[in-house]
Amino acid sequence: MDVEAVHSEEGRPRAHWEHFTRDEQLGVRGVGRSMEQAFEMAALSLCALVTDPKRVEIHEELEVACQSVDHDELLADWLREVVGAMAGRRLRFQCFAVRLDGLNLFGHGFGERAGAERHGASVAVTGASLTQVSVRQGPGGVWTAEALVDF
Repeated sequence: MDVEAVHSEEGRPRAHWEHFTRDEQLGVRGVGRSMEQAFEMAALSLCALVTDPKRVEIHEELEVACQSVDHDELLADWLREVVGAMAGRRLRFQCFAVRLDGLNLFGHGFGERAGAERHGASVAVTGASLTQVSVRQGPGGVWTAEALVDF
C-alpha cells in the first residue's frame, strides 16, 4: 500500500492519500481533517496511480465546478473531472485545492502537461470507471473519501 505521511508530530492524523485493494480492484483514498482535504487527497491518490506528484511542476491550473445530489456522487464527479483532464489535456497534477458549499464543489488542480522525461513512461489515461464511492466522517472528526478505480 502506498501511503503519504499519516500522523503529525502530535500524533493527530494529518491529511494523506493512499492506495488500497478490495476484491482485487485498486482503490484510491484521501484522508483529511475536513471533507475538502479528503477530496483533495483522493484526487492526489488518483493522480499518483499515473505519475508521482512529487515529479510534477506547476505550470497549469485546472478549474472545476461540480454539483451533485450527495457527497458520494460529488466525489465521483470530482474524480471524473480530474481523470478527464489527465486523459483529454494530458495534465499531471502536484496538488489540489477544494472548496465545498453544500453539494457544490469548486476545485483547482495545479500541474503540467505530461512529459516522459520527468514523469516517466506513465500509464496512458483514457478514462476511469469509479465504483464503491464513499465519503464519511470517522473518529476524531477525520474525513475519508475513497473509490475503487478501473482505468
